[in-house]
Amino acid sequence: MSSTSSVVYLRDGATGQLVQAELHDSILQRHLDDHKNHWNPLIVAQGEQHGHWDWERKWSHFSAQLRYQSFAIECNGQSQGLMIVNTIKRCRIRQQANKHLVYVEYLEAAPWNRREIPKWNRFSGVGTVLMAAAIQLSIDEGNHGRIGLHSLPQADTFYRDKCGMTDLGPDVSYNPHPLRYFEMTEVQAAAFIQEGR
Repeated sequence: MSSTSSVVYLRDGATGQLVQAELHDSILQRHLDDHKNHWNPLIVAQGEQHGHWDWERKWSHFSAQLRYQSFAIECNGQSQGLMIVNTIKRCRIRQQANKHLVYVEYLEAAPWNRREIPKWNRFSGVGTVLMAAAIQLSIDEGNHGRIGLHSLPQADTFYRDKCGMTDLGPDVSYNPHPLRYFEMTEVQAAAFIQEGR
């Protein structure tokens, strides 16, 4: 599978300087290899909530279906973030109910980019760049930036406070465990882009 890439910028956790990175519009085998060989040992060691995620298996399942698209961020020759989205989901917020949105199935930053672990914190902005990619895809699909997702508890504040999404509370229909559902309106998407979050 091939992919095209565009230039994006992350912030170096040590110097605070912006560094150039690449946003790929498809996950490639080297990204999956990075996750397996470099991310996963750290994720398991830290007991992360998403430690059971098997990106190789997920991508094998999703890549054959047209409604799914993936993204990967590379910087300094290594994968820094991965995301899979679904382009045919529907909105839940009352003012945009049943309109189409882009649903973020999975989003993960490399463990050394996690703000909660300051001694690692190699790059910041990975999650923000991936969210911007989801918003842009929503715009490209004619959905005006509308996106939605279910959040692991450790990421709730990122989606609510950093991304400015609407928190619709725990979704009891989400299996196997109820997770909070967040949705971004057209207005929130425009604010996200304008503020360069």
